Amino acid sequence: MAQWTLYYDGGCNLCHTSKLKIEKWAEQAQQPLNVDVLQSDEGIRKGYSLEGMILEIDGKPHIGYDAWLESMKVSPWYLRGIYGLRNVQPIRWCFKVGYGFVAKYRLMMFGTRTCPIPPRKPVEPSVEEPDQNEKVGQP
Repeated sequence: MAQWTLYYDGGCNLCHTSKLKIEKWAEQAQQPLNVDVLQSDEGIRKGYSLEGMILEIDGKPHIGYDAWLESMKVSPWYLRGIYGLRNVQPIRWCFKVGYGFVAKYRLMMFGTRTCPIPPRKPVEPSVEEPDQNEKVGQP
């Protein structure tokens, strides 16, 4: 089964709620899924912006509405038909426009939250600490 990695805007209520749904659906479908915020070191290293969610499937990024459509593969049966419509051009265009509108105004419409950015790895000091057994100031 393909490995999925979902990157989302950790400061957006709608994005967080969507992430929770996708996690639940992926677990029920036994779809391997890693999740990270776009603001993480990995998201920044890959050059991902906060313009929309990103779903990597075996390392290939699906961005924005395309990521949302791909996530419908693991949605409940009554929503799975949306995935089947992804290649119908007029409908795909509607998804693109709708997703773009919601993505642009999501913070205004759904509010913000504190972003749970994973803790950064501490930088190890480069100066060696004196041995505790050595007496300071004595030769």
